[in-house]
Amino acid sequence: MRVELRLDLSKSLWENLGDYHERAKKLKRKITKLDELIANPPKKRQAEMKEQAPALVRKRKREWYEKFRWTFTPSGLLAIGGRDAKSNEILVRNYLGENDLYFHADVSGAPSVVLKGGQSASDEDIFCAAALSAVYSKAWKNGLASADVFYALPDQVSLAPPSGEYRPKGGVMIYGKRQWLKNIPLRAYVGFDDEKNRFFISFYEPKDEHVLIVPGRTPRGDAAKLILKKFGKGREFLDDLNQILPPGGVDLQD
Repeated sequence: MRVELRLDLSKSLWENLGDYHERAKKLKRKITKLDELIANPPKKRQAEMKEQAPALVRKRKREWYEKFRWTFTPSGLLAIGGRDAKSNEILVRNYLGENDLYFHADVSGAPSVVLKGGQSASDEDIFCAAALSAVYSKAWKNGLASADVFYALPDQVSLAPPSGEYRPKGGVMIYGKRQWLKNIPLRAYVGFDDEKNRFFISFYEPKDEHVLIVPGRTPRGDAAKLILKKFGKGREFLDDLNQILPPGGVDLQD
Protein backbone atom coordinates (compact mmCIF):
# COMPACT_ATOMS: atom_id res chain seq x y z
CA MET A 1 0.00 0.00 0.00
CA ARG A 2 1.47 3.31 -1.12
CA VAL A 3 0.93 6.38 1.09
CA GLU A 4 1.81 9.90 -0.02
CA LEU A 5 2.75 12.51 2.52
CA ARG A 6 2.92 16.18 1.68
CA LEU A 7 5.49 18.10 3.66
CA ASP A 8 5.61 21.80 4.29
CA LEU A 9 9.16 22.75 3.24
CA SER A 10 8.98 25.90 5.36
CA LYS A 11 8.78 23.70 8.48
CA SER A 12 11.21 21.27 10.02
CA LEU A 13 10.76 17.52 9.87
CA TRP A 14 9.57 17.41 13.47
CA GLU A 15 7.05 20.21 12.85
CA ASN A 16 5.64 18.30 9.89
CA LEU A 17 5.40 15.14 12.01
CA GLY A 18 3.59 17.14 14.71
CA ASP A 19 1.03 18.39 12.15
CA TYR A 20 0.31 14.86 10.96
CA HIS A 21 0.04 13.68 14.55
CA GLU A 22 -2.70 16.28 15.26
CA ARG A 23 -4.56 15.33 12.08
CA ALA A 24 -4.44 11.67 13.11
CA LYS A 25 -5.93 12.50 16.53
CA LYS A 26 -8.80 14.48 14.94
CA LEU A 27 -9.47 11.66 12.49
CA LYS A 28 -9.55 9.15 15.35
CA ARG A 29 -12.13 11.27 17.21
CA LYS A 30 -14.32 11.43 14.09
CA ILE A 31 -14.10 7.65 13.66
CA THR A 32 -15.12 7.19 17.31
CA LYS A 33 -18.17 9.48 16.86
CA LEU A 34 -19.12 7.64 13.67
CA ASP A 35 -18.97 4.31 15.49
CA GLU A 36 -21.25 5.75 18.21
CA LEU A 37 -23.80 6.96 15.63
CA ILE A 38 -23.83 3.55 13.95
CA ALA A 39 -24.38 1.79 17.28
CA ASN A 40 -26.86 4.38 18.54
CA PRO A 41 -28.78 6.07 15.65
CA PRO A 42 -30.19 9.61 16.20
CA LYS A 43 -33.85 8.50 16.45
CA LYS A 44 -32.97 6.01 19.15
CA ARG A 45 -30.92 8.61 21.03
CA GLN A 46 -33.75 11.15 20.81
CA ALA A 47 -36.21 8.61 22.19
CA GLU A 48 -33.84 7.86 25.08
CA MET A 49 -33.35 11.56 25.82
CA LYS A 50 -37.12 12.08 25.73
CA GLU A 51 -37.60 9.30 28.28
CA GLN A 52 -34.87 10.62 30.55
CA ALA A 53 -35.78 14.33 30.34
CA PRO A 54 -38.73 15.67 32.37
CA ALA A 55 -41.80 16.44 30.24
CA LEU A 56 -42.03 20.20 29.85
CA VAL A 57 -45.39 20.06 28.06
CA ARG A 58 -47.78 17.34 29.09
CA LYS A 59 -50.69 16.46 26.87
CA ARG A 60 -53.86 17.15 28.78
CA LYS A 61 -56.88 14.91 28.79
CA ARG A 62 -59.57 16.30 26.52
CA GLU A 63 -63.19 16.22 27.59
CA TRP A 64 -65.77 14.66 25.28
CA TYR A 65 -67.48 18.00 24.60
CA GLU A 66 -64.29 19.63 23.28
CA LYS A 67 -64.96 18.14 19.86
CA PHE A 68 -67.77 20.71 19.68
CA ARG A 69 -67.93 24.45 20.32
CA TRP A 70 -68.44 24.75 24.06
CA THR A 71 -68.85 27.07 27.01
CA PHE A 72 -70.09 26.96 30.59
CA THR A 73 -72.81 29.29 31.87
CA PRO A 74 -72.78 31.18 35.21
CA SER A 75 -74.76 28.30 36.78
CA GLY A 76 -72.25 25.75 35.51
CA LEU A 77 -74.46 24.40 32.71
CA LEU A 78 -72.72 23.13 29.60
CA ALA A 79 -73.61 24.60 26.20
CA ILE A 80 -72.26 22.78 23.13
CA GLY A 81 -72.44 23.77 19.47
CA GLY A 82 -71.64 22.17 16.16
CA ARG A 83 -68.45 22.96 14.23
CA ASP A 84 -69.86 22.04 10.83
CA ALA A 85 -72.92 20.51 9.17
CA LYS A 86 -72.00 16.97 10.22
CA SER A 87 -71.43 17.81 13.89
CA ASN A 88 -74.65 19.88 13.93
CA GLU A 89 -76.58 16.75 13.03
CA ILE A 90 -74.64 14.61 15.53
CA LEU A 91 -75.38 17.17 18.23
CA VAL A 92 -79.14 17.09 17.64
CA ARG A 93 -79.33 13.34 17.11
CA ASN A 94 -77.15 12.23 20.03
CA TYR A 95 -76.94 15.03 22.60
CA LEU A 96 -80.27 16.89 22.63
CA GLY A 97 -82.06 15.50 25.69
CA GLU A 98 -85.58 16.03 26.97
CA ASN A 99 -84.46 18.52 29.65
CA ASP A 100 -82.35 20.61 27.28
CA LEU A 101 -82.95 23.62 25.04
CA TYR A 102 -82.02 24.06 21.39
CA PHE A 103 -80.59 27.37 20.09
CA HIS A 104 -79.83 28.75 16.64
CA ALA A 105 -78.85 32.22 15.48
CA ASP A 106 -80.93 33.78 12.72
CA VAL A 107 -77.87 33.73 10.44
CA SER A 108 -76.94 31.37 7.64
CA GLY A 109 -74.31 28.88 8.76
CA ALA A 110 -74.81 29.40 12.49
CA PRO A 111 -74.11 26.36 14.66
CA SER A 112 -76.83 24.38 16.35
CA VAL A 113 -76.40 24.76 20.11
CA VAL A 114 -77.69 22.55 22.92
CA LEU A 115 -77.90 23.87 26.48
CA LYS A 116 -77.76 20.82 28.73
CA GLY A 117 -80.36 21.10 31.48
CA GLY A 118 -81.60 24.25 29.77
CA GLN A 119 -85.23 23.94 30.83
CA SER A 120 -84.23 24.86 34.39
CA ALA A 121 -81.74 27.51 33.27
CA SER A 122 -81.64 31.13 34.39
CA ASP A 123 -81.90 34.06 32.00
CA GLU A 124 -78.10 34.48 32.23
CA ASP A 125 -77.58 30.83 31.26
CA ILE A 126 -79.94 31.18 28.29
CA PHE A 127 -78.12 34.33 27.18
CA CYS A 128 -74.76 32.51 27.18
CA ALA A 129 -76.09 29.63 25.07
CA ALA A 130 -77.62 32.10 22.61
CA ALA A 131 -74.32 34.01 22.44
CA LEU A 132 -72.48 30.77 21.62
CA SER A 133 -74.57 30.33 18.48
CA ALA A 134 -74.35 34.01 17.52
CA VAL A 135 -70.59 34.41 18.01
CA TYR A 136 -69.68 31.32 15.95
CA SER A 137 -72.02 32.28 13.10
CA LYS A 138 -71.13 34.20 9.95
CA ALA A 139 -72.31 37.35 11.71
CA TRP A 140 -68.90 37.54 13.42
CA LYS A 141 -66.97 37.03 10.20
CA ASN A 142 -69.10 39.71 8.55
CA GLY A 143 -68.21 42.17 11.30
CA LEU A 144 -71.73 42.63 12.68
CA ALA A 145 -72.28 43.99 16.19
CA SER A 146 -75.15 41.66 17.14
CA ALA A 147 -77.42 38.87 15.94
CA ASP A 148 -80.86 37.51 16.78
CA VAL A 149 -81.16 34.00 18.22
CA PHE A 150 -84.14 31.73 18.84
CA TYR A 151 -84.52 28.74 21.12
CA ALA A 152 -86.97 25.85 21.25
CA LEU A 153 -87.85 22.75 23.24
CA PRO A 154 -86.39 19.37 22.19
CA ASP A 155 -89.75 18.02 20.98
CA GLN A 156 -89.96 20.95 18.55
CA VAL A 157 -86.68 19.95 16.89
CA SER A 158 -86.42 17.27 14.22
CA LEU A 159 -84.01 16.11 11.55
CA ALA A 160 -86.92 14.74 9.51
CA PRO A 161 -88.52 17.25 7.10
CA PRO A 162 -92.23 17.15 6.28
CA SER A 163 -93.22 14.89 3.41
CA GLY A 164 -92.15 16.36 0.09
CA GLU A 165 -89.77 18.92 1.62
CA TYR A 166 -85.99 18.99 1.65
CA ARG A 167 -83.73 19.52 4.66
CA PRO A 168 -80.25 20.85 3.85
CA LYS A 169 -77.31 18.99 5.36
CA GLY A 170 -76.70 20.20 8.90
CA GLY A 171 -80.07 21.90 9.09
CA VAL A 172 -82.94 21.06 11.43
CA MET A 173 -86.70 21.45 11.31
CA ILE A 174 -88.35 23.53 14.04
CA TYR A 175 -92.07 22.98 14.69
CA GLY A 176 -94.22 25.29 16.79
CA LYS A 177 -93.49 28.67 18.36
CA ARG A 178 -89.92 29.81 18.80
CA GLN A 179 -88.67 32.00 21.63
CA TRP A 180 -86.58 34.92 20.35
CA LEU A 181 -83.66 36.77 21.87
CA LYS A 182 -82.97 39.96 19.95
CA ASN A 183 -79.63 41.74 19.44
CA ILE A 184 -77.29 39.32 21.17
CA PRO A 185 -73.96 41.22 21.21
CA LEU A 186 -71.06 39.63 19.34
CA ARG A 187 -68.35 39.62 21.98
CA ALA A 188 -66.73 37.01 24.19
CA TYR A 189 -64.17 36.62 26.93
CA VAL A 190 -61.11 34.39 26.62
CA GLY A 191 -59.70 33.01 29.86
CA PHE A 192 -57.33 30.29 31.01
CA ASP A 193 -58.29 27.42 33.32
CA ASP A 194 -55.17 26.58 35.35
CA GLU A 195 -56.72 23.43 36.79
CA LYS A 196 -57.52 21.92 33.39
CA ASN A 197 -54.58 23.64 31.65
CA ARG A 198 -56.67 25.01 28.77
CA PHE A 199 -58.07 28.20 27.29
CA PHE A 200 -61.82 28.72 27.26
CA ILE A 201 -64.50 31.04 25.84
CA SER A 202 -66.99 32.67 28.20
CA PHE A 203 -70.00 34.89 27.59
CA TYR A 204 -70.00 36.38 31.06
CA GLU A 205 -66.99 38.13 32.57
CA PRO A 206 -64.70 35.67 34.39
CA LYS A 207 -63.31 36.60 37.81
CA ASP A 208 -59.75 35.67 36.86
CA GLU A 209 -57.54 37.18 34.17
CA HIS A 210 -59.28 37.42 30.80
CA VAL A 211 -59.34 39.15 27.42
CA LEU A 212 -62.42 40.62 25.77
CA ILE A 213 -62.64 39.90 22.04
CA VAL A 214 -64.90 41.43 19.36
CA PRO A 215 -65.16 41.12 15.57
CA GLY A 216 -62.26 42.98 13.97
CA ARG A 217 -59.53 43.08 11.37
CA THR A 218 -56.75 41.20 13.16
CA PRO A 219 -56.37 37.73 11.59
CA ARG A 220 -57.35 35.00 14.01
CA GLY A 221 -53.85 33.50 14.07
CA ASP A 222 -52.26 36.84 14.93
CA ALA A 223 -54.87 37.50 17.60
CA ALA A 224 -54.13 34.10 19.12
CA LYS A 225 -50.44 34.98 19.41
CA LEU A 226 -51.32 38.26 21.15
CA ILE A 227 -53.50 36.37 23.62
CA LEU A 228 -50.72 33.87 24.33
CA LYS A 229 -48.37 36.75 25.06
CA LYS A 230 -50.87 38.41 27.40
CA PHE A 231 -51.29 35.19 29.38
CA GLY A 232 -47.59 34.33 29.24
CA LYS A 233 -48.26 30.99 27.54
CA GLY A 234 -46.09 29.18 25.00
CA ARG A 235 -46.83 28.20 21.41
CA GLU A 236 -47.84 24.72 22.54
CA PHE A 237 -51.26 26.25 23.28
CA LEU A 238 -51.59 27.95 19.89
CA ASP A 239 -53.54 25.24 18.06
CA ASP A 240 -56.04 24.83 20.91
CA LEU A 241 -56.51 28.59 21.14
CA ASN A 242 -57.15 28.87 17.41
CA GLN A 243 -59.80 26.16 17.77
CA ILE A 244 -61.88 28.18 20.25
CA LEU A 245 -61.59 31.61 18.63
CA PRO A 246 -64.48 32.62 16.33
CA PRO A 247 -63.93 32.36 12.57
CA GLY A 248 -62.86 35.67 11.06
CA GLY A 249 -60.99 38.72 12.32
CA VAL A 250 -60.58 39.13 16.07
CA ASP A 251 -59.73 42.34 17.90
CA LEU A 252 -58.72 42.49 21.58
CA GLN A 253 -60.20 45.12 23.86
CA ASP A 254 -58.91 46.31 27.24
